[in-house]
Amino acid sequence: MATKEEIIAGLEMTVSQAKRTTSLFAEGEYDWKRAGGWTPKEMYAHLAAVAGVIPQLGQGLAAAPEGTDIAQGMDINAMNAQAVGGMASMNFEQTMQAFETNYRKLIDYVKELPAETLDQKRRFFSESIPVSDILANTVVLHGLHHVYEANSRFESPM
Repeated sequence: MATKEEIIAGLEMTVSQAKRTTSLFAEGEYDWKRAGGWTPKEMYAHLAAVAGVIPQLGQGLAAAPEGTDIAQGMDINAMNAQAVGGMASMNFEQTMQAFETNYRKLIDYVKELPAETLDQKRRFFSESIPVSDILANTVVLHGLHHVYEANSRFESPM
């Protein structure tokens, strides 16, 4: 089971690595499609949206019965398209500011989560696992994956 400290450290590492790697981008590189089909700007808009929605869902997550599938009824692809589309008019610096702001709010939210909530079991496209592992897997590992993907020049038009 992931600890609160591991989740917070992972979120902080996601922010620091995002800032480090994007500072090395060539001019306009944030608009270059990556192998997965998204640009770095789109990936960071997606991550900003994910980080922003977790605290909003927190009350429902805590109140849901043990074993509830918290992804039930969600159209993840539609949510992603809406989130990325909603930030399309932002420039890259604004997108990165939204990313960092939402991650900082998420870090504060995780710091305040009671141990009982982190220990409860829910499902999120998985078997029933502790909420702490859902956060570690779907936010921390997911965020680091996209930071790496945004930084990868493999199959991008350089």
